[in-house]
Amino acid sequence: MKSLLSGLRLQKDNPKFLLAQYDALSAQIPILYVLLVINALSVAITHIHAAPLWLALDIPVALSVVCVFRIIWWQMNGKGRLDAERAYKVMRRTIYVSGVLTVGFGGWAIALYQYGNPFQQGQIAYFLVVTGISCIFCLMHLPAAAFVTTAITFSMMVVVFMFSGNPVFQATALSVMFLAYPFIRVINSYFQNFSGLVRLTEELEEKQKEAERLNLVNSRNALHDQLTGLANRRSFFRELQILLEAHPDQAPIVGLVDLDGFKPVNDVFGHAAGDQVLKETAARFQALIGSHGTVARLGGDEFGVIFPRDMSRDDVSDRGHALCAALRQAYEVPGGSIRVSGSCGIVYPEGGGHTVEELYEKADLALYQVKNKRNGGVEFFSDDLETILKQRHLIELELQGDDFARELKLEYQPIVDLADGRVVGLEALARWDSARFGRISPDAFIPAAERTAVIGKMTRTLFAQALQALAVIPAPVRLSFNLSARDICDQETSMALLAMINAATVDPRRIEFEITETALLSDFDTAYEVIGMLRSAGITIALDDFGTGFSSLSHIHRLEFDKIKIDKSFVMQFEQDMRCMNITRSVADLCHNLGIASVAEGVETAEIAKALYASGVRLAQGYHFSRPLSLDRAIEFVRQNEAGTMLPKAVNA
Repeated sequence: MKSLLSGLRLQKDNPKFLLAQYDALSAQIPILYVLLVINALSVAITHIHAAPLWLALDIPVALSVVCVFRIIWWQMNGKGRLDAERAYKVMRRTIYVSGVLTVGFGGWAIALYQYGNPFQQGQIAYFLVVTGISCIFCLMHLPAAAFVTTAITFSMMVVVFMFSGNPVFQATALSVMFLAYPFIRVINSYFQNFSGLVRLTEELEEKQKEAERLNLVNSRNALHDQLTGLANRRSFFRELQILLEAHPDQAPIVGLVDLDGFKPVNDVFGHAAGDQVLKETAARFQALIGSHGTVARLGGDEFGVIFPRDMSRDDVSDRGHALCAALRQAYEVPGGSIRVSGSCGIVYPEGGGHTVEELYEKADLALYQVKNKRNGGVEFFSDDLETILKQRHLIELELQGDDFARELKLEYQPIVDLADGRVVGLEALARWDSARFGRISPDAFIPAAERTAVIGKMTRTLFAQALQALAVIPAPVRLSFNLSARDICDQETSMALLAMINAATVDPRRIEFEITETALLSDFDTAYEVIGMLRSAGITIALDDFGTGFSSLSHIHRLEFDKIKIDKSFVMQFEQDMRCMNITRSVADLCHNLGIASVAEGVETAEIAKALYASGVRLAQGYHFSRPLSLDRAIEFVRQNEAGTMLPKAVNA
């Protein structure tokens, strides 16, 4: 009953349903009027001579004219041509019109019933039944109109047929009385199904819109960095490809900007502050580049820039310096003010024949060069860098072969105690004597191995040699072995190294792994776990090249290093540069206060060795003591040192 009553009420507060209801109704009502006109005129023709002309012809013609006008109106204002408010008014009026026309046609048919013979009266009965049922079914999308038509039509038929005196018509009247309720149920059921279909359609449309919205978001996320809103790496490379395809003879100008000193921001102020710095950096870069180029965040703290091709080299340089200058402005974050700097590598290509990968690689190499200078600024890809790049490609290609592992070897540089000149350790240094290129510098092949993902294989190969050497190196001399950034951030490699130590049955306390600050900056959490695992096995850990990266005392505190190695760039300038001297002394004091050893690298004269010892440095290595040696010569060096026949006197003698 509740659903029946709800169907009688037009849902004015549901515009979508009103329009769906109106659209369905507008397709049925013209058919309804056509049926009325055809059936009425058929009855009129058979009664022209049996009834008065005004009743037999004038009234049905007038009613038919009204129907024709209604057909024209509905054709002109059919599906999709009215808004919800107008549709509501039309359907409300249709309910009243349906009642009026039902009374008009029904009254006319009943008036004709008294004229004519039984056959003509049967035609009247047929007209009332068939036309009434047809009208009801055509109005099912508007239940109120269908119920009005049902009530009027069935009431007229029952009254007329029941008092006709004709047993057949009286039986028909009784049938009509019993059919009224099923008709009402059918109308209600049909309308509820229609309502459910409309709701289902709306839900499907909403889901489709949501899917389209998600697709739009996914498409945007696929091409934009979610943190900064800039184009992302994929979008950056896609635009480069489009530009190259559009103008193959004019390669775009590409710049890469990297933040210097960003990693400590996360460590000291937290990742929220780091995110704020990245977003502010993106805003500054976007303000500088504007619509004259493209700025993208390529990942981490690296940004890419595509400069307009019509910019001169000087203009591009100025713009690169402006980007770096923008980074030097202070960043205000909760907890304090942050200052970072930046480096920019640019490739200004001449002519065509470039690929996206080549442009990026050249800009990246220029960025690498300027970052190595440790003073920020802008660096253009040059002919000298072209030579380096070609060598890099050759080395990377050579690393893919099977021979390089057999060509790797270790040399050993003594580490001495400055107090008594005694050799306390040997640092294993990787060497590669290529059959094709001769000796290749570790500064060239180790980064290449990291780029080509063969560093793990290289580390295991060299460490196997180191373990064999340790077995013959006189105890208690220790062996230091360098781990790359990828090694210290790869638990699989560290587990393999531990397994190799166990299999070699050597004392892990004689092994020392050296790691750089760069390794800590790349993935501190993983490095922390790996270092903890190595130290728990008895292996000591030394922090290599301290002071050359972004030094963090929190790293030293959390990781509890056993040694800190002072980079040779400070040691070699120890006597000439007061700042280097002060830094070295500060590191030595730090190590003394922490109860760990300090090791000076690059000691080349006795005077520097004495000055370092006076500054508190305990251990040292360098050409003053010995160059890197082969294993046999290193062992001989240790034995002569133990016998007192090698090395100058201790600096405190």
